[in-house]
Amino acid sequence: MKSFRDEYSLQATDSVPEGVAFDAKTGRFFATGLLSGTITQIDAGTGAEQRFYTPPGQPQQLTGAKVDEVNRRLWVCYSEIQNMLGGVHVFDVDTGARLASFELARGGICNDVALAADGVAYVTDSFQPVIYRIDLQAGTAGEFVRDARMSAPMGQFGLNGVAVSPDGAYVIGGFTSPSKLFVVPRAGGEVREISLEGDPFAPAGDPHFLGADGIIFIGEALYVIHDGGVQQVTFTAPGYRAGTVKNRLVPEPGLSTATVAHGQLYVVKSEVVRMVHMKQAPRLPFKIYRVPLEVFA
Repeated sequence: MKSFRDEYSLQATDSVPEGVAFDAKTGRFFATGLLSGTITQIDAGTGAEQRFYTPPGQPQQLTGAKVDEVNRRLWVCYSEIQNMLGGVHVFDVDTGARLASFELARGGICNDVALAADGVAYVTDSFQPVIYRIDLQAGTAGEFVRDARMSAPMGQFGLNGVAVSPDGAYVIGGFTSPSKLFVVPRAGGEVREISLEGDPFAPAGDPHFLGADGIIFIGEALYVIHDGGVQQVTFTAPGYRAGTVKNRLVPEPGLSTATVAHGQLYVVKSEVVRMVHMKQAPRLPFKIYRVPLEVFA
């Protein structure tokens, strides 16, 4: 296993590396470019960074990413916000070849992707109350669930991060404005908002917790990424219907999502809120850095 660092500085100065993924087999992080449409790969041992994918022609906005380590695939969400459409690109994670593309959203955008153990992917739409489902092996793609309770407020983001539960039976969607979590059985069934207690999941007026962005499981706990903080949700009811929240601040704000590298939580400092929403210069460098799980003990 490669020796890991606590942080990795990224070369980009203006790309907004919104999504991050990790491949344990080769020890590489991947960062997606929201504004550049590129994907870079970072060697976890040396920190060396190089291009993995450069878009031909007009760049699309690349966001959420996940690695299917078994089937050697890199899944990346793309969107064209100006045209209100989005989808997913699938790459060979070893060669960089683009293997497939699925257009999913019209009238919305694709934000994040989660993978089940059987290779099926689930994708969130931030402007429509929809989670999509893609079965690459079968070559099928379409709406998994549409529910008005997941509708975005006008001009704001709704569904954002997405994760498949550790038991493989549920899909959990993170919602940004205001922060909340939804759960739906993979086999089909009712969409439920998850009941949360403990620390406030949507702290009023707190600039560190502006809205749930990326979400990811480590073991049985779900970690929810905000611009300036991370929340740990420990589930307390069957079917992921309820959970207890712990809020922790991070040393450097500007986060968008996270990945897991050998059991450790690594976040990406992308400056999305500052650059895209506040129209301010980023606090460079962009980074991928580790948030110790011990802070939640």
